[in-house]
Amino acid sequence: MTTRTKTSNSNSDLLPLLEFSTVVNSSLDLRFILGTVLLTMMGKLLVTRGVVLLRKDGKIFHVENGKGIAKEILHTDITLSRLTKKSFTVKNGEGSFKNILTKNGINRFFPIVSQDAVMGYFGIAENPHRVMTSEQKKFVETLINISAAAIEKGLTFDELKNVNRSLDGKIQQLKTLFELGKGFSGILEREKLLKLFSLTLMGQVGTNRYAICLKDGTSIYSRIDGTTMEVDKKAVCELVTSPMLTGQLPAKKKYAKLREYFSAQKIAAVIPLQLQNEVKGVLCLGERMRGGSYTQSDLEFIYSLANLAYVSLENSRLFDEAIEKQKLENELLIAKEIQQGLLPRELPEIKNFETAAVNISSKQVGGDYYDVITAPSGEFIFVIADVSGKGTPASLLMANVQATVHALVPMNLSLSETTSRINDLIFRNTSSDKFITFFWGSLNPSSNQFHYVNAGHNPPFVLRANGMIERLQDGGLILGIMKTMMPYQEGMIELHSGDSVIMFTDGVSEAMNVDGVDYTDERLEVFVKELNGKSAAAILDTIRVEIQQYSEGAPQSDDITIMVFRAK
Repeated sequence: MTTRTKTSNSNSDLLPLLEFSTVVNSSLDLRFILGTVLLTMMGKLLVTRGVVLLRKDGKIFHVENGKGIAKEILHTDITLSRLTKKSFTVKNGEGSFKNILTKNGINRFFPIVSQDAVMGYFGIAENPHRVMTSEQKKFVETLINISAAAIEKGLTFDELKNVNRSLDGKIQQLKTLFELGKGFSGILEREKLLKLFSLTLMGQVGTNRYAICLKDGTSIYSRIDGTTMEVDKKAVCELVTSPMLTGQLPAKKKYAKLREYFSAQKIAAVIPLQLQNEVKGVLCLGERMRGGSYTQSDLEFIYSLANLAYVSLENSRLFDEAIEKQKLENELLIAKEIQQGLLPRELPEIKNFETAAVNISSKQVGGDYYDVITAPSGEFIFVIADVSGKGTPASLLMANVQATVHALVPMNLSLSETTSRINDLIFRNTSSDKFITFFWGSLNPSSNQFHYVNAGHNPPFVLRANGMIERLQDGGLILGIMKTMMPYQEGMIELHSGDSVIMFTDGVSEAMNVDGVDYTDERLEVFVKELNGKSAAAILDTIRVEIQQYSEGAPQSDDITIMVFRAK
């Protein structure tokens, strides 16, 4: 009789199990499957409390579903002290169940096994007044075994949904970055770029507080504290090498003040701004307006967005620099035209003498000066000078010298006295680091006498018709170094037919070849000796070609000026 009853009971369970199998295996909804299994199990066992634990990692399980238990337990993680493929009962207070599940009476657990691995557990609160029979236990285990495949499919389906959701999010982010890329690339005005970036951070990221600090020590924009970030920006760029939450910053002692500042200003995340694999700056983000932490996906998106914006900002800066450079070049061209206008367009014709001169600037404007001025006495004043430095400052001082010379020549003072006046004027009106090497002389074409003063300039060569070389060295200190204490000495030579005077600036003697070696005065003197008998124009042109050939392949290091006059 007993045997028939057991068989009858077993057979009576078959139809519900078949129906249950059909129901759970026809669904991919994990919540529905778990809920159905749990309710069916609880109904069979006549219990009022139950949970479903799904394995996350190792012995960590997530409370996925529950009936009749405290709400705070649902969707939390717990660590089980045992991991077994057999059902088991937990005694009150055992292991990690103390005050968590046993507090709600959950003490009996049935494993969910698939492919010989534990996926989770069904837990119930056993009825202390009703002992579970072997038939009930077998029914529950069969129920769970039937549903294990459905649960695994549901988990896989949920994972696929999460992956698809993540992919959809990434696709949307890519679309956003693509559209923003088009927007950023079409804007070259910095303020407009920053405004677009600000609106994007608010709309796409959900923050309206941020600051961009650059490695060079500047904050190009800040909405963190309303002014600029009072931090060591080089240290920030050294510290932040990847997108991270400020809580993940290295806990090194030297960065303690930075971490304190970030905490005080409620900066939640920091994003490196990179160019050619070098951190050029850091984007500091305030907390999200809608609450919550930035996720890793958020940080990756912001990193792409921030670096896209930074490249556009860098392009904007380079564009502004190019505009400023073009303006400067235009101004320098105008300055060059003015400077060239200060040099004589044509040298005056001098009876019984040939003259030639050339000026080649190393930059658009330079500091060399030469001139030939007709004095009221009928003499001709030859001037050559070299202002220290290059570019616009040197050219301005050169213009001052030219104006001074032209103003003093008509006064018919001696060369010595006039040189002293020029020196004192330059000394009073220029800084101590500005000076001028200066040579000038007065040629009397009737007597063929040439009186001169050399103020620290390269001594000109006198190439005599017999091939001998003399140097014109009489004079005094370089102009502008100090106030005149002693009169400048005046020298004099007489020129005869075939004699030539060759004046030049140090751009000739100090011209460098590709190895950085100067041409030198000594080499120039040897070369000049070979020019005996040539015309003034031929002497000048031959020296110019010699210097250009010597320095071929190397940039011109200084202005080059040569002036020659020769007695016929």
